[in-house]
Amino acid sequence: MLIVGILGSEGKWQPAGIISSMLASKGEKASIIDPAGLPGIDSRMLSAYVNELEKNNVSVLILKMNIPGIDKLLPDDIRFDILIYAGRTHFCKNSQRALSDCVKRVFSLLDDRGVAIVNVDDGELIKILEGMKHRFITYGFNTKACVTTSSIGDTVSEDGFICCLQRSVSTKDGKVVGPQEYKMRLDAGGYDSHDLLAAAAFSIVIGFDPDQ
Repeated sequence: MLIVGILGSEGKWQPAGIISSMLASKGEKASIIDPAGLPGIDSRMLSAYVNELEKNNVSVLILKMNIPGIDKLLPDDIRFDILIYAGRTHFCKNSQRALSDCVKRVFSLLDDRGVAIVNVDDGELIKILEGMKHRFITYGFNTKACVTTSSIGDTVSEDGFICCLQRSVSTKDGKVVGPQEYKMRLDAGGYDSHDLLAAAAFSIVIGFDPDQ
């Protein structure tokens, strides 16, 4: 079972819905867990729940993680195959240390062969992640991003979102995907551009074509 963690703050879960729709379109059996919506859950119960999902042939688990606090709920034996940091990091003086420790704790649970998908426009997050040895795929609106938009003014059309891969990346299966442009087809509704880029990066990493 592929375990995907989406780390963010309340209301920043749009990537989870987009990714779930992608997986459903490919016939993948996925489950989304939001521990915040499960009163009384602890790390032992969460670990048991994950084990049950695996026994029931769920192919992908998407775990929505709210910060701060999720670091105390995660079992030590969980290993994320993909971690996505959604939203932006906003520190206030009193919470900076707690948020930094939370992010570091979650990223310490990324599998050795796992992939972290992060917003390169988030300067505070990039500072926290400095020195980590994980494999990172970045998204955002600057030249450092692996996944970005072709033209910000033409980002969203009536039926799709135009994005591009700026440099070659390897999928989870080891296939190399070269720079190219994609048009993600969307259902009706408003979408945050950063969330769409995060979902596009996820799609590329697991070997899906965002065009489809």
